[in-house]
Amino acid sequence: MPTDIEEFERALTDCVIIAGQAMPDCAMVSIALCADDDIHTAASSHARAELLDGLQQATGQGPVLDAIDTAKPVTVSDLAADSRWPRFAAGAPEVRGVHCEPLEYEDALLGVLTVYSGHADGLPVEAWTALHVTAAHVPVLFRTALDAARMREVAAQLKEALSTRAIIDQALGIVMAQRRCTAREAFEILRQVSQDRNVKVHQLAASIVEKVSGQPPQRPRFEEPPQRTSSRRT
Repeated sequence: MPTDIEEFERALTDCVIIAGQAMPDCAMVSIALCADDDIHTAASSHARAELLDGLQQATGQGPVLDAIDTAKPVTVSDLAADSRWPRFAAGAPEVRGVHCEPLEYEDALLGVLTVYSGHADGLPVEAWTALHVTAAHVPVLFRTALDAARMREVAAQLKEALSTRAIIDQALGIVMAQRRCTAREAFEILRQVSQDRNVKVHQLAASIVEKVSGQPPQRPRFEEPPQRTSSRRT
């Protein structure tokens, strides 16, 4: 099963490819994400766009890095005539126009959406429209991926809680039979012993079950629910 980040980056790639196709001058589009003082290109419409992002990291200069440092848009009308990033410009002779749009989520910088164009007369209206639509979709995709990751974490915690609860219930039954006490009294016994021995209740319960049965307790198995498939009547 693909991870959440893989699904997120795949969706980003679809976005930038569509955006690139919507731009009349065959502009190249990339999305570079920031994480732990590192930058990596998560999606690009062309392989060259990813290389241009990497070139800026290698040379330590470029509009992408400036957009990340300032969290503000950076527009270049003609890279060949711009003196701010000579090392980057020397390695990208085919690039003339550049625009870097910061991407934010809940006031935090996610990364930068960059458009590389071979024309020096600025981006056409259609390109700006595609750029703004794509930039608006990235935080939505990120929130969806984040929510999915949180849901999977909650599901894993729930499974673990149910598994340990089943083992505790087995141990409670044993204690109740041995001490001839109620379930509440048996749990209080387990809780007190776990504190005295400085072990978790479910670990103590597992040791009790293993001592009585002669083998480790079997954890219950939880099957993933089948995915729903939509069907239409004909």
